[in-house]
Amino acid sequence: MRQRPTKWLMLLGLAVVVLAALNLGMGAVGISPSDVLTVLARRVGLSVGNEPTQGVEAVVWTIRMPRVLLGAVAGAGLAAAGTALQGVFRNPLADPQLLGIGPGAGVGAAIGAVAGGARGAIVAGTVAGVLTAMLVGRLARRTAGDQARFILVGVALGAALTAWVGFIVFGSSRSTVPPMEFWLLGSLTASTWRALGLAAVLVAAATAVLFTLARSMDLLALGDREAGHLGIDVRRTIMVVLAAVGIIAGATVGAVGVVGFVGLVVPNAMRRLVGPSHRVLLVASMLGGAGFVLAADLAARTVMSPIEIPVGLLTALVGGPFLLLLLRKASYS
Repeated sequence: MRQRPTKWLMLLGLAVVVLAALNLGMGAVGISPSDVLTVLARRVGLSVGNEPTQGVEAVVWTIRMPRVLLGAVAGAGLAAAGTALQGVFRNPLADPQLLGIGPGAGVGAAIGAVAGGARGAIVAGTVAGVLTAMLVGRLARRTAGDQARFILVGVALGAALTAWVGFIVFGSSRSTVPPMEFWLLGSLTASTWRALGLAAVLVAAATAVLFTLARSMDLLALGDREAGHLGIDVRRTIMVVLAAVGIIAGATVGAVGVVGFVGLVVPNAMRRLVGPSHRVLLVASMLGGAGFVLAADLAARTVMSPIEIPVGLLTALVGGPFLLLLLRKASYS
């Protein structure tokens, strides 16, 4: 049994590497694998093959590399956030988007974009994400025992907050705030090294916190009362998890917009592969989330090339039916 999670983790890691390589080479401008390797090798000080043209190097390193890495960071973070939410609330439908945390982060990110550009969007989105997550924690206590009502309240909260994002976007200059589809469906088009650096630091810090609480989340699966008897401070654990989820949601929304269903689909799928232990499940979900977003972004850039489809449209294409399947199973349980 111990070999099985390891096998899946290795396969997931390999899939992420392959998808990253495909994303670097494929697109409106096709670049051969040898040219991609040459550019990457030269960036780490190695001399391999013929020197690439400035145009090829600019496409690989300046445009596609930050896009690939930011997509992987966003996917990994959102999947980790969904894993944690499903763990502490013991609800397979728990997801940053469905609970309104993503839209709440979007309100802050839109305000931050008006005031401080891309970095302002990430910082303000993170603050708003944490505040919204704390509000979700209060709503969870008020709807204790009624999981369906909890999700519906989150959906209603998200709809209201998305409306506020719309007011901010349509009342602001289009030169400073991304268009509405960015906040509804996400996009990796404007990825930069600067946005990647800030988002990656925030996501890494928050996911590190989630890993320290992996055992606590395992015990919460037994129920709040049982976890309390085993020495877990249930309320504090949930609040810390929600704060970490808020940071992840804020950083990703500020950088790439709202990419839905990653935190819903990936943890549920990974739980079937590696089991319920959160220490392993978090790793598997992060790899699966990175791969999911990279695959969606690759399809977004190539399916209707040269037209680019919003990446969130493709994650919703998978996530929508998956949500219906989960709801159908819940209705029979």
